[in-house]
Amino acid sequence: MLRNILFNIFKSVNKVNRRTVANNALKFIPVTIGLANLTHCEGKQKKEVDITWKDDNLEHEFLIRQATTVNVNAATQLLTVTLVAIYDTSERLREALTKEICLVKQALEWGEGTPPQHWDELVAVRGSLRDLKHNLRMLFSYMDYAEKLATVAAEISYLSGNIVASDAICERIDHACRTCNAQKQLTHELQQESLELQQQAIISSPQLEQKLKEEEEEEVNSKTK
Repeated sequence: MLRNILFNIFKSVNKVNRRTVANNALKFIPVTIGLANLTHCEGKQKKEVDITWKDDNLEHEFLIRQATTVNVNAATQLLTVTLVAIYDTSERLREALTKEICLVKQALEWGEGTPPQHWDELVAVRGSLRDLKHNLRMLFSYMDYAEKLATVAAEISYLSGNIVASDAICERIDHACRTCNAQKQLTHELQQESLELQQQAIISSPQLEQKLKEEEEEEVNSKTK
């Protein structure tokens, strides 16, 4: 009898202990699982952020190379535009020089019988020559600055590792220099021919130079009025 009573007491105590342990477990298990999930999510999120910031498109070196490419393109455009202007102005200057040479030769042949409109045309050509020479000097000055800018762009591109862009702009600089020198040489040769012809005209026909001076003075006076 006593044994049965003791057995029932121990059985009741065990049920209470199991319920207490179960309730305590229910209280703490969800929190533990939540913390574990939260830690997992934070680690995953942190990993995704790290991957995003390590993208090559956002690296400083890549951005610098992109910027040097923009500079190279701008310098190349400036070289091209200035070179085209020099080529076009040089062509027009040589055309005017050729026309001047022809007019002076005709004036030497006709002498005193040179018609007045011929003098007017010659004076107009010489005025055009002055403007073209001035414009060409300005364009060559622009080209000097454009070459300096392009050289700096080539050096920065090389230092940043953008070797392709650096080589390209260097080739463009070399091409621009060679083209400018060729245009200068062609124009210089024609200018020398015109100068020698004018010297010959002054020696053989002094009235030709005097006539040109008078026509030019009249043209200047008519413009100032």
